[in-house]
Amino acid sequence: MNIIGRIACKIIGIRSPHYLLHQQDVRISELAARLETLSTPVPCVEALLDGNSTDVRHWVAKSYIKGNGIEIGAFTSPLKVPAAAHVSYVDKFTVEEVKKHFDISGLTMKDFGVDENLIVNLDIVDDGETLAKLGDNTQDFVIANHVLEHFEDPIKGFKNMLRVVKHSGFIYLSLPEMRRCFDRTRDPTTFEHILRDYEEGPEWSRDLAYREFGRIFVSEGMDKGLFGKTHGSARQEFENQQAKTLQEAGFSIHFHAWTMDTMMEMFLEMKERFNLPFDVKLALQNDYEVIFVFQKNVPTVRRAGSAE
Repeated sequence: MNIIGRIACKIIGIRSPHYLLHQQDVRISELAARLETLSTPVPCVEALLDGNSTDVRHWVAKSYIKGNGIEIGAFTSPLKVPAAAHVSYVDKFTVEEVKKHFDISGLTMKDFGVDENLIVNLDIVDDGETLAKLGDNTQDFVIANHVLEHFEDPIKGFKNMLRVVKHSGFIYLSLPEMRRCFDRTRDPTTFEHILRDYEEGPEWSRDLAYREFGRIFVSEGMDKGLFGKTHGSARQEFENQQAKTLQEAGFSIHFHAWTMDTMMEMFLEMKERFNLPFDVKLALQNDYEVIFVFQKNVPTVRRAGSAE
């Protein structure tokens, strides 16, 4: 998640990480079976380590992260990586830009509960969706925690992560499980939606996304006492006003929301439709988030006349 997105989530209630054990959705076994026909089977992790102090993120990082790579949108919560790994931090906005950008809706960074002293120093100022400053096959790993849902074009963003990582390198990616955060009142984003964002550009869905987010932003802000309570038409007007303010500021919202099974479907659809060169090494629900680990492989060459 980029810096702006982290601030947004502070106000609307994503909790600090609490690392729990894997919990499967009803459809996960069906999707895992489908994965077996495409790549390395996804481990169904029922227990990793015992004790509430287990840091699941770090456990996963120790298993897959080494060499030189990047983390996109670390903000105040960079992933703890093993000593064998060197991370360069990438984000679209510097701390100074965020301070100017986020005196918004009468709120400041302090209102959002952000300690600006904890924000990581950036090594590369770049749009995480394009990674334009990074060459192909240059990174041993890419880390992106709670980032993809902030991309207006998640397919483009994921393809660029895959582009910059080396063959046999890893992408460590986590997403919020929508039923466990403020997105719970929304409908899951369909693959058809993000495919249209990719093929036509995301402008067609932008207004709707900000209206949805404006409603949530106002509701959570009122619950936290940051906005005065309003009802009926006055509340609707206020929601519309906030949505417009956020959109004009280019506020990085959750443009998309997924359950664990729709996340898995999305990655499988991307792999099949675009013949993307990756295997799914891990899919793990970790309290309010789902952690994925992908490994880049050699792309499959489809011969003319072969079965799709």
